[in-house]
Amino acid sequence: MSTTLPSQQGTAPGGDRPRATVRRRVWLTVLVVAIVGAVIGGSVVFAWMVDETHFDRPSQEFDQFAAEVESLPGVQSVEKERWVEAPTFSNPTSWMFVTVDRSGLPAVFDAACATDYPDPVSWSFRVQTPASAEVMLHATSAVPDAVSGDGRCPDFGFDAAPLVDELDRVAPGLTIQPIMWDVDKLALVAIEDELPNGFTHLLPLVEHADRLVAAAGVDPNEEVEINSANLGLVFEPRERGAYLALLAELAEDLGVTSFYADGGGAMADGKAIVQVVAPPSQHAAIEDAIQSSGLAVADYPIRFLEQ
Repeated sequence: MSTTLPSQQGTAPGGDRPRATVRRRVWLTVLVVAIVGAVIGGSVVFAWMVDETHFDRPSQEFDQFAAEVESLPGVQSVEKERWVEAPTFSNPTSWMFVTVDRSGLPAVFDAACATDYPDPVSWSFRVQTPASAEVMLHATSAVPDAVSGDGRCPDFGFDAAPLVDELDRVAPGLTIQPIMWDVDKLALVAIEDELPNGFTHLLPLVEHADRLVAAAGVDPNEEVEINSANLGLVFEPRERGAYLALLAELAEDLGVTSFYADGGGAMADGKAIVQVVAPPSQHAAIEDAIQSSGLAVADYPIRFLEQ
């Protein structure tokens, strides 16, 4: 008697299960690959956004405009870039950086105002003055008004040319970037390639703050800010005399090399503080000088930083 069992052909009802299983596996694989691709692609775009990666969008019109500016008398060099950014990759940004001596500045401004280049331009200027000061200016031009055509001129928020001239007189040899902060506060930022030893070279900015504010054409009743690696303060121009006396005493008599009192950049228990770098042996005298200055900072807590 035969004991051989018949082989069983395991075909499921409908006879289509193996094929359906294969199809599901293929679609799952495609879906996983698509999801992974979307995640990777999204991560790449996000990284481009965070890094503000520039994607070049050259333009013959912009190249011609830059060449026109570079040909003007007094212009030493022109750098330019036109780009888009993630995620939209649209609305190109046009940027031009012009190094020019003071005598050539009016012609550059005139060219910027008169150009037919249709897009707004982000402008950076390095203006070299007769007294070897350098003034860094940054502005953006708007889309021209459809009726009047106004709006092409660089908008700094202050009168650039008169302020350049005053900085040439007040701060020869320094590199200063004037900028409007908080809409109505003129800030004078000292750009220094190497960390200086002290801040006395910046005291003319404090001494002549009233002249600088007047040259810039901004409200003389608003505060002005001086900002550098070793000096940071915010004050009203009328306080310049008292501040100059205090800072000169701190630097020349008490060994202070850094002084920061910008009215809110550093806080303790919700209150602005004064931060000072100076020899420990002078700390008590420095506290006395600040507290007897008659300035608003006289009531601020004082924190001494390590030298």
